[in-house]
Amino acid sequence: MESSYILVILLGLLTLFKEGSGLLLCHRCYSAMGGCGDDVNWRMYPWRTCGDSDFCVKVVIKKGGETHYIRECESNLLKSTRHRLQMPLLRRHNYCLPARKNDPSNPTDLTNPDIMYCFCDEYWGCNSSGHLKANLLSISTFTSLVIFLVQKLL
Repeated sequence: MESSYILVILLGLLTLFKEGSGLLLCHRCYSAMGGCGDDVNWRMYPWRTCGDSDFCVKVVIKKGGETHYIRECESNLLKSTRHRLQMPLLRRHNYCLPARKNDPSNPTDLTNPDIMYCFCDEYWGCNSSGHLKANLLSISTFTSLVIFLVQKLL
């Protein structure tokens, strides 16, 4: 009887971690703020909830000899007309695509390579730098729980 409860709890937790909680957490900062360059200082800019966003976004803007970064939730960027018009229509995890140009005077020039939009949704804070490959907190919590429950069962 006790083992069936443990099995139900394990399956429920596995489903929770696989499906996610429907809540995406992203870094939200601009390169004009210190600590928000190519790599983000996660102590200065902890994860923030994104509500109904499907992706965390990192925008890389090259202007002259400078590079500017924007890290934000997709839904917040879409509130800005500039980003709504420039953001690529194809949005998939780990895609980095140039911005759309929308230039009526030159309709054959479709993209702006000086502005890149990078999308991710695999783990919280995935728009930091791209070096992490999984949500370590979720994996370690789940592993610890499994070990604890298996020891209780035996």
